[in-house]
Amino acid sequence: MRRTLRCALITYVLTAASSRAIANGRYPAAGQLVIDPADAAHIVVRTTFGLLQTFDSGATWSWICEQAVSPDGFQDPEIIVTTGGRTAVGLADGLAVGDRDGCDWTRAPGLQNTAVIDLVESRVDSRVAYAASVVQVNGAFNGLVAGTTDGVSWATKGALIPDTYPLTIETAPSRPERLYLGADDGNLENGFMAVSDDSGMTWNIRPAPAGVDGVYVSAVDPKEADRVYVRSFSPGHGLYVSEDGARTWTLIDDSPVPLTGFALSPDGQQIAVGGSGGLEILTRSTTGGDSTFSVTMTNPLPVSCLTWTLDGLFACADETSAGFSVGVSTDGARTFSPLLHFADLRLLSCNGGSSATTCSTVWCATATIIAASCAATTDGGSDAEDDTRRVFDSAGTGCACDEGGQSPSTFLVSIAVAAVTFRRRASRRRDAPCSGRGR
Repeated sequence: MRRTLRCALITYVLTAASSRAIANGRYPAAGQLVIDPADAAHIVVRTTFGLLQTFDSGATWSWICEQAVSPDGFQDPEIIVTTGGRTAVGLADGLAVGDRDGCDWTRAPGLQNTAVIDLVESRVDSRVAYAASVVQVNGAFNGLVAGTTDGVSWATKGALIPDTYPLTIETAPSRPERLYLGADDGNLENGFMAVSDDSGMTWNIRPAPAGVDGVYVSAVDPKEADRVYVRSFSPGHGLYVSEDGARTWTLIDDSPVPLTGFALSPDGQQIAVGGSGGLEILTRSTTGGDSTFSVTMTNPLPVSCLTWTLDGLFACADETSAGFSVGVSTDGARTFSPLLHFADLRLLSCNGGSSATTCSTVWCATATIIAASCAATTDGGSDAEDDTRRVFDSAGTGCACDEGGQSPSTFLVSIAVAAVTFRRRASRRRDAPCSGRGR
């Protein structure tokens, strides 16, 4: 134990002392990318040090600190963009909803004191979204699904699903009322699928792929509601498909490393999947009525998230090895063009008194870590007049970049704590993969 902690501490110190430091106790990295269903130029990226947002397809990016979303911060939450461009963030104690600019954040009243595990928005109606959460009753885990039609108010759908720890939730674009829920049992030992045909009011329990003890729903075919894709992370790292609504399963890809990125092409004919070993494109064909999948392209680029839209295939990657933190490919993953460099980030500009004003107190420390400029203003807002707004500290006195942020020396001290606590929420097994929709 001591040797492990000592090695971890040495690694952290060396990394922090190098040109690539650790943000908030962890290496700066992007882990999920979502695109506003009503505005393709509006993109939100979840990172290890907060949320990033662009309103101009990546030309400029602004940073939203964790504390703006939740006073206690967060670690790798699921995010979606709902109606009105609002960003929803699943937290261990509820659901945070931000306004379009990301300046003001509130809690969804319908999900207080629940652990929101996963979120999904409807691909056919941007007003509709669902949240899968876990509720403990007398020490037992139970699943709870809630829905919204305005992105702000959320109401539960049906009764609790007993003896269930939800992992991921997906919708079927061709049958909007069809929901798939990948879950573990209450003891976190056996995986299963729950399928609803009435928008989550009732559920039918179906088996997971044989031997899989954690089911991570990744995507549903845009035209065939019964064709659903899932990934496993224990035992093994497999990609499976069901053609009959999660009744039977076929293994279509087996990986030596976790498949942390998955994306289905807009037409449903290709799959992008990958992890630390690179990514590959699988193409689906039909033989005798059954689907077959073949690898048609490989790229050694390590990825931590994938999202595929009509504008291209977006990937999260490591800046040091890939030359970008987020890139986009328009040639089927053969090449990627940089879309985001952390060093180009600017602090989100908000009016005084908004939730995000707290970000000014930690911006300079964060900017130092990611080699960005400690500027007090940014043009990262969605409106032209945002360019003239300044970021205020809690007293409304102006930029507080030098107040309350960690200096490099203070940051190194925090590494010792990070070495002990560093893990990607390993105690919650749902965090093993990045799920569908680019997570």
